[in-house]
Amino acid sequence: MVPKDLLHEGVMESIISLPGFSARYFPFCAQHQILQAIQRQLETHAFCFLQRWLPSESLAAGWTCPEALELHKFFRLLEVHQGKVKDECFQLTWSTLTGWRRVISSIRHAAVHRIPHDRKTFLKMVRAAIKFSKCIAGFKGSKSLCRIQKFVKTSVSEFDQLRAQLKHNARLQISLGEAHPDHLARRLVLLPEAVRRVLQSVEDDFASKVKQFYTRSSKVLRGRRRVLQRQAHGKLDRVSTMPNSKNILYHEF
Repeated sequence: MVPKDLLHEGVMESIISLPGFSARYFPFCAQHQILQAIQRQLETHAFCFLQRWLPSESLAAGWTCPEALELHKFFRLLEVHQGKVKDECFQLTWSTLTGWRRVISSIRHAAVHRIPHDRKTFLKMVRAAIKFSKCIAGFKGSKSLCRIQKFVKTSVSEFDQLRAQLKHNARLQISLGEAHPDHLARRLVLLPEAVRRVLQSVEDDFASKVKQFYTRSSKVLRGRRRVLQRQAHGKLDRVSTMPNSKNILYHEF
């Protein structure tokens, strides 16, 4: 028979080794939804920026809507044409902007390829997205991302509180087992699986809150994207119906 002390230690070790109890952990389902939403926001901001400052270059790259734009290629285009952007604020922050290139590109990569990240890296992505957005879309354009950041902080705090309570309850169950006969203590072997199921339920609730948050907030973003797409296609239609459109393409914008 396994000594009680070893049994209790083994049970608690099994519980705290669950991924959800790591301080670096961030539920993947929620993380993926958030990164997808951030990616769409950044693509919209980047597309708006190009429509204002580099419309012909954007068209030449085939970016007729936010969905066609790819963030890592956006940086490449800016490297070539950044001198054409007649915005003093942008020029002053250009070196800083390029410093966020790797993190911003990794947002798209993680969202597209469903790559999980630890909490520290994920929160760094959110902060970089806000800074990037402020640079190319201004403070007003970055408000939606700031709301995302606030939501994430609140949700993470609630998740941590529930996780701490769950760990406390597990320790309480173990301590109760110490005062009972062996046949009751043996039930502790089942405790890690019970804790895992509760922890999964907490993660599912977290993901559900994220989904509800974006269901409410995504309507405005979808409307904005449709407006941009109609505007871009309208410009394309005007160019295609004019004589010598290839020669005047760069003047249409």
